[in-house]
Amino acid sequence: MRFPIHICAAVMAASMAIAPGISYAEDAADLEEPVRLGYLEHVQIGNLALELKGKLDTGADTSSIHARDVEIYKRGKRDNWVRFRLVGRGGRSVRYDQNVIRFVQIKTKVGGTIRRPVIRMPICVGGVRGRAEINLADRAEFEYDVLVGREFLANRIVVDSGHSFTSEEPCAEDDDE
Repeated sequence: MRFPIHICAAVMAASMAIAPGISYAEDAADLEEPVRLGYLEHVQIGNLALELKGKLDTGADTSSIHARDVEIYKRGKRDNWVRFRLVGRGGRSVRYDQNVIRFVQIKTKVGGTIRRPVIRMPICVGGVRGRAEINLADRAEFEYDVLVGREFLANRIVVDSGHSFTSEEPCAEDDDE
């Protein structure tokens, strides 16, 4: 059963009075209604808005992107950095040099784990802009180079698994990123 967002916001506001120790949005009226998109959409990554086809995946915690020529190195004694290249639509290639915010262990299908660097980058899907934690992966065996996870989707995008490429909103330039 589905409930309109205004009913969910009212229930959340009522629960704040019942459970004051739990942190919720300060005012339920401040919540914007999430954008409804298909499970496949065009995704723009980075300040240069490199466009790729992506899968919106509510089963993944963080986002993942197919990175090429990945090289992890140290800056100073503690900071891990990573150089990598992304290839977008039409073969457009962009090189990045980013601070690694953490590493994740990803379970493989055949057993075992893979250690991947996680970075933070601007992302835009269906006109919805923000910054996302993205792990750098070898996704050459997958159909889509970008997987957008719950960390970015939550409270922003509702995924309609019965549709794809539904967005009509452009990812306009944003001066603050």
